[in-house]
Amino acid sequence: GKADVVFSHLGHRDAREFLQEGLGEWPQAVLSNTQGFIVPPGDPARVATATDPVQAFGRIARSKSPFVVNDIEGVKYLTETLWHAAGRPDKTGWYLDRGLGKSEAMDAAAKMNAYSIWGVSPFLEYREANDVALRPIVLNDSLMQRLMVSVAVNPAKLPGVNVEGARAFQAYLLDPATQAMIRAFRVPGVPQPLFWPQGRTN
Repeated sequence: GKADVVFSHLGHRDAREFLQEGLGEWPQAVLSNTQGFIVPPGDPARVATATDPVQAFGRIARSKSPFVVNDIEGVKYLTETLWHAAGRPDKTGWYLDRGLGKSEAMDAAAKMNAYSIWGVSPFLEYREANDVALRPIVLNDSLMQRLMVSVAVNPAKLPGVNVEGARAFQAYLLDPATQAMIRAFRVPGVPQPLFWPQGRTN
């Protein structure tokens, strides 16, 4: 009852429970954020010149370049999907699944000059706090995007929420002008969009 609107990845387990318990109203798709390939110096597998993520993952596999699995919800699922799509190459010697996630996975990738995958935004935050030579490569493909939604808190379950304010905020997020701003947003050093408007999905 401390918030009027919740903003979350749709597939997050807590969001699912929140909705199934009736604490939130119908989710409104707002945007997708972007997962990126995290690339070591020199990019030995030539991921930066790949045209799609399956090709990029296949290049890592064929070159036997070390790849650290980022073992967090959603990212490992994406990694396994890419492995299947690339023809299920033999994982021996290069595919390193050690149960590491988030910054621990990035630390390992930096030490081993390895590839990995993570959300571009959390990776950039990690890189600001850590002196690593890794960099993100963004491939504009829906497979690398993860849907985020706004959910108005259900006043029938939690009396006292600001229903009018929640509706106004959701309307602002879904306004075409706001959706255009989401697509136009950039961060220094990453020329591609990190967020993709999804308001029309509603």
